[in-house]
This record gives sequence, C-alpha cells and structure tokens, in this order.
Amino acid sequence: MTYWHMQLHPKDVDDWHQEKKLLEEKKVIGIDDSENAQSKQFKDMMRENDIVLIKHRQQPVALVSVDGEYQKNENQDDLNWFKFQRKIEILDFFDSSKELDFKLPAARLSKSVDKNSDTFRFIDSWYKQITTKKYIENTNTDIALDQYKIKSLYIKDLKMFNDFTLSFEDNNDVALPIVVIAGKNGTGKTTILEYLADYSMEDEDFVEIFQTRKPQGLAEWFYEGEKDVMIETFRLYESMGGISVKKPEYKEHIEYLPVTVGDVGNVEKKIVNYYITNAEKLDSFKESLENIQKYINDIFKDLELSFSISKIDYKEKKVFLKNGNKKEFSINELSTGEKTLVSKVLYLYFNDIKNKIILIDEPELSLHPSWQNRILKLYENFAIQNNCQMIIATHSPHIIGSSKPQYLRVLRKKSDGSVEALDNYSKSYGLEFNKVLLEIMGMNETRTPEVEKDLKYIKEQIYSNEFISNDEFQIRWNELEKSLGKDDLDLKLLKLEMNIREKKNVSYN
Repeated sequence: MTYWHMQLHPKDVDDWHQEKKLLEEKKVIGIDDSENAQSKQFKDMMRENDIVLIKHRQQPVALVSVDGEYQKNENQDDLNWFKFQRKIEILDFFDSSKELDFKLPAARLSKSVDKNSDTFRFIDSWYKQITTKKYIENTNTDIALDQYKIKSLYIKDLKMFNDFTLSFEDNNDVALPIVVIAGKNGTGKTTILEYLADYSMEDEDFVEIFQTRKPQGLAEWFYEGEKDVMIETFRLYESMGGISVKKPEYKEHIEYLPVTVGDVGNVEKKIVNYYITNAEKLDSFKESLENIQKYINDIFKDLELSFSISKIDYKEKKVFLKNGNKKEFSINELSTGEKTLVSKVLYLYFNDIKNKIILIDEPELSLHPSWQNRILKLYENFAIQNNCQMIIATHSPHIIGSSKPQYLRVLRKKSDGSVEALDNYSKSYGLEFNKVLLEIMGMNETRTPEVEKDLKYIKEQIYSNEFISNDEFQIRWNELEKSLGKDDLDLKLLKLEMNIREKKNVSYN
C-alpha cells in the first residue's frame, strides 16, 4: 500500500471546486490523456488499496482508497472529465474549518514516500485515525487493554516478495488472534516470520500495529476517554533516513519459536520453580504437584497425552514423568513429538507470556497427524486467554483443515515468480486431507507419480471404451488392485464405470 496526493480539478481552473461532488456522485478519481510521467504513474504504478489524498491546489479535500484498476472513461462529462479513471472508496472528507500549519505540494499527482515529510505524516495520521475509528465501530465488545497486534505487512522488494501485502485482519478490519500462513515449500513462509522477528525494514516496507493501553501524559493518539483506553494504530518503518522510535517496543512484544524441537530443559526449570513457589503458598508439595498436573491436563485436554508427571525433585531441579504402564522416565526421554509440545506449548504457559505477538514456524514438527488436527485449537486457546496474537507458518494439511477460514492466508507463486497472499478460502475448516492439498495447497495430484500415471492410463482407456480385450489395461489394473487394494475408492468408482460401459456394449451388439 502506497500513499499518494493528487489534484482533480482541470488545469488552470481555480474556481472549479467540485472535487467533493465528483467523489460522492461518481466514486472515481482520474487524470487526463497526456502521456506525461504523472499519467503513467496513475495507470501503471497506482494499486488497489493505495491511499490517495485529494487536494485542491494546496488544500486537502478528502482521503480515498483505490478500489480497482484504471480504465478508460467512456462517459466523460463536465464533472467526470478524465480520460482515465479509477474507482475509489471515500474514507473521509477534510473539515474545511481547520487549517494546516504547512502547505501541501502543488504537484498534479505524486507518491508520498518520505516518511519524515509533513505530507506523509499528515496522510498517515489521518488514515490511522480512520482505521482506528473503524476498529471501534466494528468491535462489539469492550476494548481490551494491553493489546498489541499486527494489522498488516507490506514488503516492497525482498526475495520472492514484490509489492507484497499481507493482512492480519478479519473482514471488519479487526486484528485476528490467529493467522495461519500456508503454502508450498519456497513460497516464503519462514521468510515472513524471520522478517517480522528480525524487523529489518528497507525501502517502503512497513508493519502496521494496533495497540491499546492506558493513556499516560500527552499523546497525539485517538483516545476513548470514557473507556480509559488509548488506541493507537501506527506503522513501523526503518527507511528514507528515518528510524522508528517504536522499534525497541516492537521487539519486546515479539516471541519467535523457529523450526526446532526446542530445549525442554528451559521448560523443566520453569516447572520446578512453579512447583516450589506454589508449594510455599499451599504449604504442601503434594498439592502443588497435583495443581501442576491438573494445569497441564487442562492445557492438553484435547491431545490425549500418554504421559503425566510422576515426581519433581526440586533439589536436583528435575521433572520425572510416567507413562500408562507407570514406568518412570526423565523429561529428556520424551519422544521428538512430545518434546515439540513441551518446548513450544508449555514454554508459552510457564513463561507467563502475555500481550505478545508469537511467531511459530511449523508447529507440526514431529507431531502425529491426530495431534496436528488439534494443535491449532490449543494455540488459539492460548492466544485468547493471554491476549496474544499467534502467527503460524505451516504446510500441514491437518493444521490448514482445522483453521477457521478467516485465519487462513495461502502464499502462492505467480507466473512471474513472485508470491501473492490469498485469503478468500470460505470452506477451509473441516476439509478432508485430499481436498486441502488440491483446493488450497494447489497440488495437481495427491498420489505417487507412478500410481497417478497408471490411473491416468486406466481412465483414458475406460472413457474411450478401449479397455475391453486390452492386455496392457488388464496388467496395469491388476497391479493397481494389488498395490492399492480392491477397496480403494478410485478403483471402485472406475470398476463401476467399466461395468456400466460393458453392459451398454453388450446391449448395442
């Protein structure tokens, strides 16, 4: 998304002053047909969802959002006089009773990219105020304090990302508690997480943040005084010679769990400390152990863990577990999948992580498919309970199929090699494994190439009625029945089709 400012009045017509009427009645902005640099910018560089400040000479008139590609204007009139136009959404009109303490540039059309300029700050501040108000209007419940969530990410040019925007909001412009970033290998899922975690912005890149907290001192933010909540929507950036003062604060709100099993030793220490502190409060180590076990059971209630805590040695700072056979073992002897759960899930709970943005790369690592089906719900519970935002990168069909449609963002490569984010999956939740692979992940096949090749041959022979008395067909059919089994659904359907065609062939003869 880019900020622009532009004039809409005909050249050398100072008394036109019909910008507001044009926007309200025609819902368009436009430019003449001259082949100058500004016309080319309007046609070739402006993008959908870009924000445009409409001005008359050096006075602001309105703020609009671009709502489509440019098109030739076939119905020109005195009001809509442009040769080329774009549809827009009106965001707000400027209060003409107010005066700016600076002058807007007089350029016909120009990008606003210098984040230190008065023009950029004016557009940015106005747009933030509008989005903040929309958030309040679209939020039916009371606004919670200490929210810190990402609303959007924009990357101008990095690896496979070119003019790339990723939204972390629902259809009402409210920041989501969970965002699932899916896609094939090589589509940049991990790159996005690392970019958000490292925060090394370049060029025009930005991360847009929504934040709420108690107001302190003077602030130039939108403030809901009755609710005693200060609401701020701001952009982090580190370019154009300026460094965002919000960067250290942003770093404090980020928790990144990369693609590793993780260190269960850290969690073990936290459990031991929790055990000791709780025992002092309860004056009972036995009750403290029971409380910890209940706590862990509640966390993993949907996953049916095969282990429980046997004892805790607070002197040696060790946690011992037991399985269903009552056999005791150390926490380091857990399976790889169980270590993934402990090092990531219990890490979050026992470190008392709240009000943060948590980035998790491939949470499915070493997990059984039955756990992959349930792990997202577990993370969603944590996000809601602890006022966090979970951003998860995955290529697990099980996690994707358990994602609510509004949470899902699928990265897909375009014909030019760059990546786009798709978020229009209305039927992701509960989809079968194969349908997730085909309809969401964009795979062309779900079986091994050799089996797909044989199935393709079999189908071609059946639908062309060439399967009868065909020795090669019978050999391949027998091989498929042997490898897939006679109960395979595709083979059953194909067998039914053969029977129908054989009967028709007999009746014709």
